[in-house]
This record gives sequence, C-alpha cells and structure tokens, in this order.
Amino acid sequence: MTIDQTPDDGSAGRRRLIEAGVRLGPGVRAWLGADVRVGRDVTIGAGTVLAADTLTLGDGVTIGEDCDLRAGTLFLGDATEIQSSVTVLVADAFEVEGGGRIESLAQVTCRSFQADRLLYLGRETSVGYGGTTASTSHVVLGARVAIGPHSILNANQPIILGDEVGSGSHLTIWTHGFHFGHRLLDGYPATFAPVRVERNVWLAYHATVLPGVTIGAGTIVAAGSVVSRDLPAGVLAGGVPAAVKRTLAPRPPQGDEAHRRVDALLDEWVAELHWKGLPAKRALDGPIDVGDGHRVLLVTGTTGLDTVNAHADAAGGRGFHLLTVDDRPDLRPWTGRTRALFELRSGRLTGCLDDVGHDLRDFLRRNALPCGDQLPFRSLPVEGFARLAALTRKPTTTGNGR
Repeated sequence: MTIDQTPDDGSAGRRRLIEAGVRLGPGVRAWLGADVRVGRDVTIGAGTVLAADTLTLGDGVTIGEDCDLRAGTLFLGDATEIQSSVTVLVADAFEVEGGGRIESLAQVTCRSFQADRLLYLGRETSVGYGGTTASTSHVVLGARVAIGPHSILNANQPIILGDEVGSGSHLTIWTHGFHFGHRLLDGYPATFAPVRVERNVWLAYHATVLPGVTIGAGTIVAAGSVVSRDLPAGVLAGGVPAAVKRTLAPRPPQGDEAHRRVDALLDEWVAELHWKGLPAKRALDGPIDVGDGHRVLLVTGTTGLDTVNAHADAAGGRGFHLLTVDDRPDLRPWTGRTRALFELRSGRLTGCLDDVGHDLRDFLRRNALPCGDQLPFRSLPVEGFARLAALTRKPTTTGNGR
C-alpha cells in the first residue's frame, strides 16, 4: 500500500466522502488514496474507519457503525451491506461484488479476499485465525456463497470455494496445523496446504475441513464431520474421519409435480404473511392478493401474456410478482418498475421488487428456492419483534453528520 503517511486525523478523507455525496455518521475517519469512486445512496455509520489506496463503493452500499476497513484495494459492489463492528485488514485487495452481506463482528485478515455476487458471511465469522499475513493467504469465493455464523476460515494457504457453496454455523476450514510439542525434526511434519471446495457443496453444522482437502461438486458433508481426505463429487459423506455414505441421485420434479410443490409453498407463505399482520388472500384461480393491491401469481408453461397482463392490471398499479417453475424468456421483457419475474428452477430474477416481493424472495430462499443475486435478502418485519427491538435501538443519523 502507498497510502500517504503524513500526519492526518482522517478528516481529509472524511471531507472527500462528504463531497462525493456519502451519508456519514459522526466520527467517521478515512485515509484515502487518489482513486476514489463512490456511487449513489451510500451510507457509512458512526465511528467507522476506512483506509485504501483504491476505494470503490457501488450504488446503495451500506457500512454499519464502528467498522474498520483497510485494504490496498477496497471494492464493495452495488447494494453490499457491511453490518456493525466488522473488521477488515487485507494487504492487497478486499473485493465483494454486488448484493453481499457481512454480518456484525465478522473479522477478515488475509492477503487478499475476493467474493463474487451475493456473498453471505455470518455473524462473528473469522477469516484468518493464525498465520494469515503470509504471502500465500488468499481467499476466493464464488457467487452465492453463504458461510454460517461463528465459522473459521483459516487462510494461511489459499481457500477457494466455488459457486453456491453453503455451510451451517461453526464451520471450520484449516489450511495449516502446527504444535510446538510436535516438531518437524522429531518426525511430526506440519501440514500447510490449500483447501478447495467445488461448486454446489453443502457443509453442515460444525463440519471441519482439514488442510489439503478437495471436495467435489454437489457433495453434502453431514453435521459434525471431519473431512481429512478428498471427497468425490455428488456424494453424501459423514463421520470422523468423513467417509462416503452413498452417491446422491436427486430426481428433479417435473411438470405438474413441480407446480404442486411450489403451490404448496405459496400457501405456507400466505400463512406467514398473516402471522406478520398483513392481509393476504389466495383466490380460487390461484393469485395471491396482499395488502392494498399487491398480487402474486404462479403460472404454468402454457400461461399466455394476455392472462399475465390481466392479473397485472388487477394489482392496481402496485406490485405484481410472477412465478414460473421453468424459464420463460418470453415473459422477461414484460418486467419493469412494479413487476418482477421469478424463474424458480434457474434462480433467475428480473424486474423490481417492492417490500412484498422482497419478503417472497426471502421466503423462497429459506425453502431452498433462491432467486436473484443483485440484492441481499430481506423480509417484512414481524410487528411484535420489531416493536421490542426498537426499544434498545441506537438513534440513527441523517445527512452527512457534520
């Protein structure tokens, strides 16, 4: 890094952020290089520190209170959310593409950290955890990677996770092991080796992955397992040490069966809306009307555009969200400011979401049908929980906090 080392209390960088239109809480400090790019509607919470030679904050980026972000290159893509008290110390580059969310009290220390779209890094997760200022300390995460809370990614050597890798809480991935009492010249060689997890792998609660392991695509590792050797693709593995239990042979539901499964999920969503205090009613012909004019409709592969438009008109100009099991490219041009299309099998989402649409998207995610990677997931609040949480919420600042 070549950040200017002349005496500065961080106020000069703060002024630059204000000039760029960033909404700042009180006490924000910044040490910035020459290359600063800031999008629209960026918010940085009180007490946060930023330091970077190259800073890019995309549209709608939110950084919470009391964060400490430092990197040679600091890149946060559109709509990325960094919650409160997150600490980052990355020598080369810290890059999170759009729609990422890093929860409170997470810590990242390594040489470089690169995450594709829709990253989720759970609360109190630690990236680093010993020896992570080494030249080999790199973390590369694919799209839609979700790491559960209280996890450890020990990146003394590279950790590479493919697209759609997910974990429960308390995952641990180790790239080195060493103990003073077991020395190299006493016949106990230390292990230093990278870990690679290929796409679409699920690592269940309290799984442990040891140095040098590669896990093949589509594999599921059972809760409490210790993976000490490579695992092939497409298997269920478990135990200490983890061993292959069986080959996975999923049978994707098709046609009417797939439609019935999604239809049943939508009935459950209506019940959840009632719990949240929203009026929601499902009509005999299938559409769900929520509140004042919002409509949701599950269509089949033969539903025509005239039918879709008729339901959209019935939504009264508010929000209309359409769901299809399989892809319907013919419906994508129909989307717009108040219309959205969920294509469930591929996970494609086009159009714009209102609050009801966001709640539907989050409900689908929780039922293993995630759609879209442009924005973090969020849902409508439950009135009782929201009222109780507000009792202790800190006051928020508006404007630039001068």
